[in-house]
Amino acid sequence: MKIVYIDTNTLGHHLFYIGALSQIEGNEVVAVLPEKTDDLKCKQYKYETEDRKNGKRSFSQYRKWIKEIYGFVKAENPDVVHILNGDFFYRYFGFGLGKFKKYKTVITFHCLRDGILNKLSIKAIASRVNAVVLHSEYLKNKLLSYGRTNGVHIEYPNLTTKACDSKQAKEYFNLKEDTPVLACIGETRFDKGSDILLEALNNVTEPFQLLIAGRPVYFDEKYIFEKSQKYSENVHTALKFLSDDELMYAMNAADIIVLPYRRVFDAASGPLGEGVVLEKCILGPDHGNLNDTITKNHLGFTFESENPDSLSKVINKILKTDFVIDDNYKSYKASLKVEAFLSSYKNLYFNL
Repeated sequence: MKIVYIDTNTLGHHLFYIGALSQIEGNEVVAVLPEKTDDLKCKQYKYETEDRKNGKRSFSQYRKWIKEIYGFVKAENPDVVHILNGDFFYRYFGFGLGKFKKYKTVITFHCLRDGILNKLSIKAIASRVNAVVLHSEYLKNKLLSYGRTNGVHIEYPNLTTKACDSKQAKEYFNLKEDTPVLACIGETRFDKGSDILLEALNNVTEPFQLLIAGRPVYFDEKYIFEKSQKYSENVHTALKFLSDDELMYAMNAADIIVLPYRRVFDAASGPLGEGVVLEKCILGPDHGNLNDTITKNHLGFTFESENPDSLSKVINKILKTDFVIDDNYKSYKASLKVEAFLSSYKNLYFNL
């Protein structure tokens, strides 16, 4: 079958995601993107509607964008239209998606945001498409609680993580081999709570090292330095967009992947999945999708969301505990294989 994939970004996991989907055997793939890329071996369209204010497209520009996208889709006349960044549509309540009703339409959401308006928006969007892909059973059930029954759970796969020598990875970031490494990896956005972790570490009494690696967004190096004075000799940073090799080294250098995310974050976590592939201990908050994933699959430990005191107590506990990987952990790790991801999507497209 012919499938048109639409995305609003070609950076990082966006490109890996569409690249993986283009591997489904037998499908003809067309991509509609903000930029063409040589990394995708398929026919591509570049849309031009990019006039934004403060990083957000106005409603009039959004309408032009929908019209432009629909023009590409109409020219290709595909069997399936798959929108890969459903989160983008929240502020527009799915306006214009009805244009695609003559095609089987799939939309992937990476999170389901709370709040009355967000709930109304996701219900409106779901009613205009054939299937809503969500990356956990928890999020699928959340959509069901909104009265929408077309949710499909397809686990977010490991698309990039590779194992390498842990000693070599730690040396890359000037980390000691004999002291546990707490790693906070990814953009330092406010919702990802780097500040909560920095505060918590003031009360950690067991030996540790901290690695913060990723593009600085909300919290910069100056902030991290100011908030970690008490244990500054244990802090190592790589505040920049990480190359594939740098991400590989960061993940392999970690002993514990720390996700100090705020309650507003209720999506699948890339570092969680990448950490599980490498059999790391996962530490995350006790709310929503993250709590469900960590607890149900025995991936590690949780702390009270947005509570630095709770986080410091759990870190002390972990640093004194030998984490054991059990069958639940191994089963979840197996579900992250690309083969399972592609098989699930192939079945979804076939059964639309």
